[in-house]
Amino acid sequence: MNLPPPTAGRREITGLSVIEDQALSMIAALASELAVARERIDTLERLLDANGTLPRAQVEAYRAEGEAAQQREGLRHSLIAKVFRPLRDASRRALEG
Repeated sequence: MNLPPPTAGRREITGLSVIEDQALSMIAALASELAVARERIDTLERLLDANGTLPRAQVEAYRAEGEAAQQREGLRHSLIAKVFRPLRDASRRALEG
């Protein structure tokens, strides 16, 4: 039998209320996004530092302005929308049902 790895897909946890299930979905989505972002940031910082292009201290000191700040704001809104999607979807279903 060919079973998926234990972390593949969403696995049911019995005994949770609807709100607990939604909160767990939100936390899982946020943790997933954070882990991927953290890995990418670490890769970029290591490559830049190793190549002598940009020391890590300079990355820490950077403050976005103008268009960069606006783009970050858009990314932040997208992330928040993704994290809170389970609650938003549940609210829509409750209103429709």
